[in-house]
Amino acid sequence: MDYRDFQRLNSKKNEHFWYKARRLLVTNLLQSTLKNKNEERQIIELGCGTGVQLPLLSQYGTVTGLDIVPESIAIIKMAGLSGRVFDIENESLKNNSAEVVACFDVLEHLEHDEAALKKIARALKTQGVFLFSVPAAPWLFGPHDQAASHFRRYSKKEIKRKINNSGLELKTINYWNAWLFPIIVPLRLIKRVISSRANSDTKPLPSFLNNILYQILAAETKLGLKLPWGLSLYGTAYKK
Repeated sequence: MDYRDFQRLNSKKNEHFWYKARRLLVTNLLQSTLKNKNEERQIIELGCGTGVQLPLLSQYGTVTGLDIVPESIAIIKMAGLSGRVFDIENESLKNNSAEVVACFDVLEHLEHDEAALKKIARALKTQGVFLFSVPAAPWLFGPHDQAASHFRRYSKKEIKRKINNSGLELKTINYWNAWLFPIIVPLRLIKRVISSRANSDTKPLPSFLNNILYQILAAETKLGLKLPWGLSLYGTAYKK
């Protein structure tokens, strides 16, 4: 794909209601966890994509974005941000090199997620913070996940176990995207029945519909309620 085409498609994706609302979720998580900026605080975002969350993270320390896609890192560097091509499946992070590692909707893309979590734990300094989000509800795995190159969706029990077995200690975990759950779940289940072909839900939507869905998910995010279900899980863990 031509670099300019990649950049244009990525820009459209970042305006999708789900990505916009997730940036709001990340903002809230950073405010509640890191509190204030510290230039000496080293922050790594693993699987940073084209870096739309790096400016949010940079409000709390010195940030480096890592991603497996060279075109994504090129966009990051053009924006004057710090990033490099990195593959957590085949490379290791430097031990005790960061106070914070952020990993938003990345673990599900890794065949060996437990090995990656152990590398993250080793990269964190003592009492360092791991910030994460993952897709929830394993029973919902279907064409959307296949299109997104997911290996899995997580139950709360599974992600807790994998984090705690990695050298990290889970501190908080909550569901997210609950208010749209009754709408999205039936649609995905129907899609799974009528077609086994990979087919993503994050295609461009009519602007009025995209805005309505964003307002719903943004309202849920701002309230920060502890919910009994949702399409995602997010939380924090600390280096033991």
